[in-house]
Amino acid sequence: MKQKLILLCLFLMCSFAMMGQNPNTTGTITRQRKPTQQQTTTQGSGTAKKKKTPPKQSQTPRQQTVSATPTAYDVTFSCNVPTATLYIDGNNYGTPSGTRTLKTGNHSIRLTAEGYEDYQTTITVSANSQSFSLTMKKKPEPVQTNKVFTTNGVSFTMVYVQGGTFTMGATSEQGSDAESDEKPAHSVTLSSYYMGETEVTQALWQAVMGSLPSNISSSSYDLKGSQRPVCFVSWEDCQTFISRLNYLTGQQFHLPTEAQWEYAARGGSKSRGYKYSGSNDLGSVAWYGDNSSSGTHPVKSKQANELGLYDMNGNVYEWCQDWYGDYSSGSQTNPTGASSGSYRVYRGGGFRRGARGCRVSIRHDNFPSLRDPYLGLRLAL
Repeated sequence: MKQKLILLCLFLMCSFAMMGQNPNTTGTITRQRKPTQQQTTTQGSGTAKKKKTPPKQSQTPRQQTVSATPTAYDVTFSCNVPTATLYIDGNNYGTPSGTRTLKTGNHSIRLTAEGYEDYQTTITVSANSQSFSLTMKKKPEPVQTNKVFTTNGVSFTMVYVQGGTFTMGATSEQGSDAESDEKPAHSVTLSSYYMGETEVTQALWQAVMGSLPSNISSSSYDLKGSQRPVCFVSWEDCQTFISRLNYLTGQQFHLPTEAQWEYAARGGSKSRGYKYSGSNDLGSVAWYGDNSSSGTHPVKSKQANELGLYDMNGNVYEWCQDWYGDYSSGSQTNPTGASSGSYRVYRGGGFRRGARGCRVSIRHDNFPSLRDPYLGLRLAL
């Protein structure tokens, strides 16, 4: 019996040993769960850690932002200088007139034109802004002064005449004295130029030509004097004189055009609208039929006009460059008269003429070969 008990005890001990359990210790065997998808196992630590799963969020459809294509509008420009060049966003669009199709938003604008300051701005195109008015400013003219020239010891002054626009011909102050060839009155625009302060004197003519016209001494009129205007000179004689003067000075003197002469006689941009050059009282500015005693007088011995020009009326008539021709009603810029003709124009009235023949708008003409005691000249440059 004892042997059977011993064998039974040995069997049980072996069984416990095989199970890794101490037969003297009681314990509980715990069954492990398999890891789920919500768990991760960290190798090497011998422990299993559970990873928290974020709560599910309700998904809503995403809203996609689509940028709208800018709308284009027809845009009209106007400008006080119709010949300007228009640039939009750096691109040349030609002259400002007309309609352009531009997208909404901001656009850079630039205008250029000769004689005007560059114009730059930014415009905003929208449904409510489809028309833009652009105004350019003229460049300020450089300050000009009179010029003094000396030829063979004789000095003479050229007066600066600032260009501008005036009405040429039978304007209202001429009244009923205006003659048919002074009509129609019309608008003329001139560039700036220089005009002789006085008529060409006998001193200057002799310095350039070497002698005076012989008729001055032999005439029955009182004409001779170095500071008196030269006379007895034809239009053709004047061209010879000017050619020699230009050679001596290196300048480009010429006879004034008829428009240049009248603009200067009226006082240019400083005009006060007088009937005569510098006054409505002819006797204060001119040697003419009523006060000349049948002869010429030294230049600058009467009052000057608004520009500082002397004897634009009276003393001697002054040849102009133009052929004589009829006026037209249209506006003109720097006109030079008829393209051809038989007669050349002369202006201003002389020491033998009455007041009606000394007005700023009166016109005279004759053959370019004519020489008379009342015909002289004034230079332009």
